[in-house]
Order: sequence, then C-alpha cells, then structure tokens
Amino acid sequence: MVLNLINFIQVAIVWILIIPDLLFSIHRESREVKKSDAASITEQFGRYASMLLMVLPLGIWEFGFKAPEEMIIYFAGNGILLLGYILLYVLFFKKQDFSKAIILGIIRVLVFALCGIILRHWFLVIFAGIFAIGHFSVIIKKYKEK
Repeated sequence: MVLNLINFIQVAIVWILIIPDLLFSIHRESREVKKSDAASITEQFGRYASMLLMVLPLGIWEFGFKAPEEMIIYFAGNGILLLGYILLYVLFFKKQDFSKAIILGIIRVLVFALCGIILRHWFLVIFAGIFAIGHFSVIIKKYKEK
C-alpha cells in the first residue's frame, strides 16, 4: 500500500463531510438515542467503512488517475458536491426537513461513489452503496415517525 497526495486530499474530503455533522450533533436540541436496528447498523457500517476506504487504499495498491480528464472530473465533481453539501447544511441547521436530509445523504453517497469510481476503488463503491441503503432507511424511518 502506497500513500500519496490523493490520500491526504481524501482525508480533507472526509473532514469536510464530518465537521457539519459534528456541529449539528453538538447544537441539536433533542439528544435522541440511536436505536440498534438493522438500518442504523447498516448505515454506520457503510459510513465508517467508506470513510476508512477514502483514506486507505485497502484492496488496491495506489490511488491514482488513468487520464487527465479523470483528475478534472474528480476535483470539479468533489468541489461542486462539497460546496453544495456545506451550503445545504447551513439551510439544514436553520430548519430540518425530509427533503434536505435526503439531499444531504445523496451528496454524501455521491462523494464516496465518485471517489471510488474515478480511483477504481471498488470496495469504496460497494460500501458507499451499503451506506446509502442504511442511511436512506434511517432517514425515511426518522421522518415517518414525525
């Protein structure tokens, strides 16, 4: 396993995804206890596996791009997704609703999937899918209860 500049960029991406979640958790009024149901476990497993695989090239020798166009897609795609994520999270802080929660989830999954596809890190793509299944199940369940 060779660590390179892409690993450090991926660390920054993961932190950009984590920081709004942490701030929201700290400032959230109701401290709900997460249930240990299948959806929550699937969500957490997919989330942490995806974040780990974003940083460590487990299952592949080295992160890298096969063509210059891939690098452009990687940086532009992640830049647009992360900017949208931060802007939407600002709105989500003000008023939480189902559509914003779903779009935030879609953006997270797209970031993981984009990185996995462009870098040909198929384990990351698989765990992004697992995260998507669990995360959307949890969101749907949470907003159904309201």
